[in-house]
Amino acid sequence: MWKSVCCEIQGTGHKKSCIPCQDKTFELAKNGVYVIALADGAGSASLSHYGAERVVRDASEYIAEHFQECFNCDDGRKVKQNLLEMLQKSLSEEAQAHECSIRDLSSTLLLVAVNEDNFILAHIGDGVIGYLDGDKLKVASMPDNGEFSNVTTFVTSGEALTSMRLFKGELKNKDAFVLMSDGTEQSFYHKPSKTLAHVIVKLMHRTCLIGSETMKAQLEDAFTSVISKNTQDDCSIAIMARPSATLCPIDGLDFKERQELYGIAEPERCAHRRVNRCDAILVITEAPCSLKQIARRIHLKPKYTRKHVDKLISLGLLIKRGNLYQKV
Repeated sequence: MWKSVCCEIQGTGHKKSCIPCQDKTFELAKNGVYVIALADGAGSASLSHYGAERVVRDASEYIAEHFQECFNCDDGRKVKQNLLEMLQKSLSEEAQAHECSIRDLSSTLLLVAVNEDNFILAHIGDGVIGYLDGDKLKVASMPDNGEFSNVTTFVTSGEALTSMRLFKGELKNKDAFVLMSDGTEQSFYHKPSKTLAHVIVKLMHRTCLIGSETMKAQLEDAFTSVISKNTQDDCSIAIMARPSATLCPIDGLDFKERQELYGIAEPERCAHRRVNRCDAILVITEAPCSLKQIARRIHLKPKYTRKHVDKLISLGLLIKRGNLYQKV
């Protein structure tokens, strides 16, 4: 099962100038197709945040509805043309609603869609698309900045069709994908070597392990406190991942990795009991259980069990539905 998480943060430069966040992300699961999309609104376009939001939503819906048609078509140019024509129509409607030019809605587009054993990638403009192939983190599509780093292609550009990159293929060992805008790229992509920072693998792994809302909150906190400090621009990221040998379940982690995941800061010799209790609770809650049932199984009073349970909920590893608890 694929899981995804998206996050966008207003850049420090935009905060000072009272400019809305122009990065937009979107995730969709529909018709057995899983999609993540990201668009970076053009800084020179006054209403690009509206355009970026329309682009990620409509592109995702289109690919979810036409995945097999797009994947099976041997004419890549035709696939790109159909997608762009749809987006041009959507943006024309958006322009009418805001009484503006379509150029005022300019944005980039990065998209990944998977269905059963296949994938489709689409990329217009700057930003980076990466993926995890087995245990190797690779770049699928690099930024399109042409001759100058601050110039790129947008969905509304005349050269969008020729500039757009489209990739299709079998997933095989590709178990995670990441999209990032050029603001995020400053922290996670090394241009000279054309490589992604290994911390991306950790984020992919966390996407598999914890609840999406908790993961999103953690990303937003990290981006606000750390990533946004490296650029004046907006920062956004979208991740989609599934469990694998590299992105293993919790019981595949070693002790120190589980200790870190549970947020237990005690020395290893003192942490064993707490780690083991967290392990036990997650095993017990594979099926929904009440607090009393959990307490009975781990031989601990309910009031003390609740502390462990609440901690696992806050970490996004456990969810509560009514009076029952279940592992994410």
